[in-house]
Amino acid sequence: MTGGQTKRLDVRQLVLDAEERSRTYLVTTPLEYSPYLSALVDGEVWLKLDLMQRTGSFKFRGAVSKIMSLSEEQLDRGIVTASTGNYALAVAEAMRLRGRSATIYVARDIDPERLELLRARGLHVVIDGDEAGVAEKRARQAAEEEGRIYVSPYNDPLVVGGQGTCGLEIARQLPNVESVVVACGGGGLIAGSAGWLKFHSPDVEIIAVSPANSPVMYESLKAGHVVESATAPTLADTCAGNLDLDSITLALCQEYVDDFVLLTEDEIARGIRLLFEEHRLVAEGSAALGVAALCRSPERFRGKKVVLVVCGRNIGLELFRRIVA
Repeated sequence: MTGGQTKRLDVRQLVLDAEERSRTYLVTTPLEYSPYLSALVDGEVWLKLDLMQRTGSFKFRGAVSKIMSLSEEQLDRGIVTASTGNYALAVAEAMRLRGRSATIYVARDIDPERLELLRARGLHVVIDGDEAGVAEKRARQAAEEEGRIYVSPYNDPLVVGGQGTCGLEIARQLPNVESVVVACGGGGLIAGSAGWLKFHSPDVEIIAVSPANSPVMYESLKAGHVVESATAPTLADTCAGNLDLDSITLALCQEYVDDFVLLTEDEIARGIRLLFEEHRLVAEGSAALGVAALCRSPERFRGKKVVLVVCGRNIGLELFRRIVA
């Protein structure tokens, strides 16, 4: 099942199935205590270091869940996906494990260093569209026309279940967590993780964070349906782009997300710097969104046990140098 889902998804079962399918390949990523951020809120702040997952981001969770579900016949037909970079790397690694490669559609605004990284992984890269949402539409269209399998970065129950294994690990590592802050682009990570965490502890607070330059899920939640929103370049580029009009993640975010925060580019840059200065972590913009949200409003987390999901590390060297300088 992909887009157009009408039956309510059992996220708990999707996550359990994904873990069973993927546990051989996944890294259980660390939960690291942050003395600096804990002092800032007079509570406990922990960093879920999913930037240490295979391929450098949480995206491998969903990609391996999906790719391992496919038959040899489906793989032989060919795999097509779209990505701002991290999902492409994840699909490439999952396909390597199956002895195959894939075609990746990317938008023209992709970071040049990330583009070279994709090509170095042996992917067939097609540049099409001005932004990530357009590239996704072109990839889906090409797959339909050519009889290949389109693998969505977020709009697929098996991918949502795979991303939700991050939430499953958080619940095991810190069972009494009170607030979890998660970057939100297409919504796969927060939908899957929040679905599991709310099952584990219904009172846990789930906060989504997106760049103000690409507020697509935020605007869609306000409208009650998927809307196309104007986007601008952002340091959190892996959270950028429009959604599939039939995306299953909107309903899941409506059900499980308690609050939504939009951040400026300056705030995102400060989050990247803080992660390096206080934890010596090299993190991409999307990975710094949780830290930046907490630093904007520390009072809302006062005295709580908080987990910030640090979701990826695939940032270009020159961009990172400019930010930390």
